[in-house]
Amino acid sequence: MSDRGIREYGLDGELARVAGVEVRLVVDGFAAWGLEWVDGPTVDRMRAHVAAVRAGRRGIAPPEHRLEYRRRQSPRAWAARAVAAMRDVSSVRAVAAGAALRRNHPAGRSRRPGGLRPEDHALLDLVQRLYEGSADPERADRPEDEPLIRRLLAEGNQSREAMCRILNDADPNLGFGADDLRRTESGRPILRLVSGDSGR
Repeated sequence: MSDRGIREYGLDGELARVAGVEVRLVVDGFAAWGLEWVDGPTVDRMRAHVAAVRAGRRGIAPPEHRLEYRRRQSPRAWAARAVAAMRDVSSVRAVAAGAALRRNHPAGRSRRPGGLRPEDHALLDLVQRLYEGSADPERADRPEDEPLIRRLLAEGNQSREAMCRILNDADPNLGFGADDLRRTESGRPILRLVSGDSGR
């Protein structure tokens, strides 16, 4: 099917119906298409949706080698994944280990004042990995997460970096109390844990 035919058929609308999120199909350079959506299904799941639509109606999607998948992360999804990670001891350990690696690396020691700290980079990396593996990452894992997610978004002004600093500083005004903190060997708070919960 021609590029014009792909547009006229409304592949983006068909995928939005199947995937349950708004999907945009945009020309991406001379010989490729970009498929864009926010949160919702993982990239692998969206590939499966494209394959299903293609199988159901022959020729309505660009060939796979001409299709780029771009899943955009909303601040809400970042906050939801970060709050879910707070209950997971292995996540706390991963942030501490990632921070230690960065702190011991020459580039980590030469950071500029006011910039992201090793703990912040490690938390950003962890939440990105959790996001990539989660379908519908913007949804709260538990009803009790919802107030924390909303507060984190408000206090952090929907900025990933600001939310990251809030979590790593365990701001008591946000509700991340000192009695629930796990700390690095340096004594710095990393993430608040819910007592007795092993995570997801």
